[in-house]
Amino acid sequence: MPICPVCKYEYHDGRDECIDCGVALVDHLSDEDQQNIDGITYVPFRSFEDRLQAEIAIEALANDGIPSIIKSDDAYSFAEAGVMLWVAEDSLDLAEEIADHLLDTSRPPSADRS
Repeated sequence: MPICPVCKYEYHDGRDECIDCGVALVDHLSDEDQQNIDGITYVPFRSFEDRLQAEIAIEALANDGIPSIIKSDDAYSFAEAGVMLWVAEDSLDLAEEIADHLLDTSRPPSADRS
């Protein structure tokens, strides 16, 4: 999926230019946009409005064994806007599926209950 090389926002609507930065979107980020921690290569995944939303996503991803980290200038603020979540590069596709399911607001909350 296209991603902005500046703000790292991922687009799902077929755009070819970032609406915030005005730069051309790319299919993949360069090596400098990756971070290695304890032998795991993390890549930008999704931006969340605040840290609490990102923490919820981290927990959902961890339940499926997907390592993820939050990169933010203000690591302790639950009110900070624009928190970027990074995931292990080799789990990116599965992380997308989980996040799409987690953020799917089209289903009623009781749809998963039997």
